Amino acid sequence: MNLAQLKCHLKLLFCSVSMCFADIIIGGSYVYSSTLLTQLREPSSNIKLNIEQESWITSIQMLLAPVGLIITGILADKIGRKKAIQISFMPMILSWLTLMFANSFTTIMIGKILLGFPFGVSSCMCLYIAEVFPVHLRALHTAWPTLFVGIGMLLECVLSMYFRLQTITGVLTVMSVGGFIMLCWVPESSKWLRSKGRDEEADKADAWFDLGHIDTTCDRFGGRNLPGESGNLPGQKSCWSLYAQPTVWKPALITMTFFVCQHCSGVYVMMFYKADVIRDFQLPWNDVTVAVFLAAARVLGGIGFGILHHVKRRTMLAVSSALMTASLAFIIAYISVFRNVEHPPYVSTLVVALVAFMFFGLTGIVPLPWILCGEVFPITIAGAMNGYVQTFGYILWFLVVKMYPLLVLRFGILCIWSIFTIFCGLNILFAIFIMPETKGKSLDEILSYFESENKRKKLNYVP
Repeated sequence: MNLAQLKCHLKLLFCSVSMCFADIIIGGSYVYSSTLLTQLREPSSNIKLNIEQESWITSIQMLLAPVGLIITGILADKIGRKKAIQISFMPMILSWLTLMFANSFTTIMIGKILLGFPFGVSSCMCLYIAEVFPVHLRALHTAWPTLFVGIGMLLECVLSMYFRLQTITGVLTVMSVGGFIMLCWVPESSKWLRSKGRDEEADKADAWFDLGHIDTTCDRFGGRNLPGESGNLPGQKSCWSLYAQPTVWKPALITMTFFVCQHCSGVYVMMFYKADVIRDFQLPWNDVTVAVFLAAARVLGGIGFGILHHVKRRTMLAVSSALMTASLAFIIAYISVFRNVEHPPYVSTLVVALVAFMFFGLTGIVPLPWILCGEVFPITIAGAMNGYVQTFGYILWFLVVKMYPLLVLRFGILCIWSIFTIFCGLNILFAIFIMPETKGKSLDEILSYFESENKRKKLNYVP
């Protein structure tokens, strides 16, 4: 690798890390709910909550996330990917400041509501990476959001072992301000700039990246992509007409189905209700210790997802879903066999199975639906469509997380986690028969996948 190539890779690394940095704070917010409730349940706490209030505190940010997601998606199309992410840091900073000084259920809810607005920022990250990065590096850098969420969860778990809530929120506030500042040096997506007719700014962005040294699909003058990487199919000129095109409704239907399979697999329940799951499974280990193991598994899973970036997406989903199914099936079988045993043998194997479930989830079902949303829509409406589709995903997320405690009380832990096991198995079928393969394909090739067979031939597309 020569000096020019090294500079290109460093610039791409800086941009991807800066664009995805918000996911560290979002990952911390996942664990923060569990830490918050644990400390509020202490006898010395001045704030007393019932089960209903606790479930609202845990789930409210997912209910508000669709609003922020739609706003962020619209802003991404109107003012650009980078600025949309920068704006999302503002409610994030306000939310942590509110939670730092919260002294009642109402103020906690206000802080959690504000925290829900920037939850949809990952859509802009995936859009930016899909539009800016060369095809052969795209899969590698889309692993950052997943890895950063895991790092944020692990960071919050470690902080909760040594500090109180006010200190933790202070750290997350400072990190949020730092993330906003970092983005000041990141150039906007040249493809988005060209879609808005801002060719001069796009040329400057291409010249800054100078991707011709590492990307053979770039010309040697400005680094601009050659025809075939426009991200819009020929003949589609009107933005509104795209909504009726198969290149919009087909990927929308597929991604929404993907979100159903994701949220009903139980992986997000494990993140938000770690302490409750550990208690219901009657594990003898300390819940903080298990939480650290689960957070570490998420980080390692994110690293594994990045290492396996050369593997086809459908293969990754099928294999990870199969291993998640096996992990949950083992847990269900173990609990069923030793339900009435006072001191069941090899109980540590349950912890291993839970950690394996989380690890394998991070190599497939957790990151892929969000990544897929950033890869399958035409550029002209990609931001808005990401907002609409991921709104559906966040509503499902809210419903599953909000209803989980009540469903466990009504039907029992074995019944609910057996349903999660079935959906993990359905993910295998989804990967084999439904999910489109996007690994190593240009944006136009991905869009062409959703066209009719006759139109594919006209576009000279070979699946």
